[in-house]
Amino acid sequence: MLPAKPNLFRVALNRITFGARDTDIIAVTAKGWTAWVDEQLYPPPGDDPALDTFIKSQTMNIQYPAANPATQPNGTWTAVNENRPLNYLNAEIPALWDIFLKSGTTLSFAERTRIRQELAAATWIRNTHSKYQVREFMVDFWHNHFNIGKNENEMATTLLPAFDRLTIRPNALGNFRTLLGATAQASSMLLYLDNWLSTSTTPNENYAREIMELHTLGGGAYYGTAAPSTVPVANGVALGFTDQDIVQASRALSGWTIKAGQRIGNTVLPSTGEFVYNNPQHNTQAGAVLGVSLAGFAGQAQGEKFLDIIATHPATAPFIVTKIAKRMFGDAPPQTVIDRGIATWNANQSAPDQIAKTLRSMIHDGYNELFYEAPTKIRRPYERLIALARTTDTVINASTIFTTLLDSVNDGLFAWQAPNGRPDVNSYWLATGATITTWNWLQQFMYFPTVKSSLAAQTPDGAKSSATALVEYWVDRLIGMTLSTAAMDALIAEQAGNISFMSSQPAGSADLILEGIVRRVVSLIATTEEFTMR
Repeated sequence: MLPAKPNLFRVALNRITFGARDTDIIAVTAKGWTAWVDEQLYPPPGDDPALDTFIKSQTMNIQYPAANPATQPNGTWTAVNENRPLNYLNAEIPALWDIFLKSGTTLSFAERTRIRQELAAATWIRNTHSKYQVREFMVDFWHNHFNIGKNENEMATTLLPAFDRLTIRPNALGNFRTLLGATAQASSMLLYLDNWLSTSTTPNENYAREIMELHTLGGGAYYGTAAPSTVPVANGVALGFTDQDIVQASRALSGWTIKAGQRIGNTVLPSTGEFVYNNPQHNTQAGAVLGVSLAGFAGQAQGEKFLDIIATHPATAPFIVTKIAKRMFGDAPPQTVIDRGIATWNANQSAPDQIAKTLRSMIHDGYNELFYEAPTKIRRPYERLIALARTTDTVINASTIFTTLLDSVNDGLFAWQAPNGRPDVNSYWLATGATITTWNWLQQFMYFPTVKSSLAAQTPDGAKSSATALVEYWVDRLIGMTLSTAAMDALIAEQAGNISFMSSQPAGSADLILEGIVRRVVSLIATTEEFTMR
């Protein structure tokens, strides 16, 4: 008899991981919630040893013909057909930049595409298999918060592995001002939002606007064309930003660029794609931004001061903490969770673990909401596939298919082109087209060549005795509670004929037949409303 409600640890884990497995629930029960949370919030740098070894063992085929003189008169590359490790994942920015520059001449454009393929494959693997699920949860959150769309700017896309490895992952649980500064100096972001083009005569306002509207204060703090003097002030800081603040911020951030062969005085910078502050590109006319004068700061220090102001601005904590709470709970998160998070965020502005402490207050200190509030958050299509893999102990190996698999439903990795990031509201992911497409992928997922599962072997003998036993076992495994009566009856009826057919087959083929049967029932369970909610 399946329980009417899931284990409370399952409820909590589903909110802050990519899918609670039975083994996760056992581990939390044995270790205790407090100890498990602290272990998750303070992981060692990099992947856990088992995951690191697994990723290093991965290869993907790359194949392309030699340059065709008729279509690529300047191309000199030779044909390639090899199973290659994920070498670009740890490549430094100059090496990635060099690939971009040489694409179409000494390198095939396929090498540029390969960079995206490796990052996508590694992300699918990490989200599925990482021991440190809370970090993966927050890396996913920050990538969406500081979104860089893969098709918007090819130069930015080429450097995305470095953005992931050097900017987002090391700072996902650290200090927000440090993370914000890292994104401001990240070559991918400088390229994506055009700040690398900002000059002393024409400061670029694109990044200045987005860093306030999307990355820190939020759109609710925008006062449009209002005069800065009309914006309310508290503790010497204007409580919102205007178009004039955007102008002043663009001046402060001018000169933050990349090494792209430009001249500084008598020196020509190398073309490496790395961040550099170029003083001749800096506009010296920045005045007050958000009511705070920048006149006492010069050069790069002006931009740093601006980042200090917006990172600690009164609107920043509510904007970001509320987004995190919605990521956990759904469109209407408990106000108590938001309030605790904001208080902790503001009390730890200079703490190196500010984000970890904020999360701890939201998921540990007074965690009644995390456990007892009914699930209302919809899993995105990507999350549903990862959760299916996790709850069935399926192994995901590297594959080029993961690069574009969910682009058609706007949930492919790094596929959202606009800087605002993909929507995080339930209604967007319940659209009919996206739902049907996701159901189709759930049915096919277990048959991808690089996705390895052994569901028959995982099914206890007792669960093989009847359709009811089989359905109940896997519903419990994936969801931890009974489905609606109609859903349970439909699943059992659908499997009844399959079980009878299997029992009449020779012993040698029974496991093979069972594997197909179990994959079918598991995929159907993953399409239910109960599995869709996390």
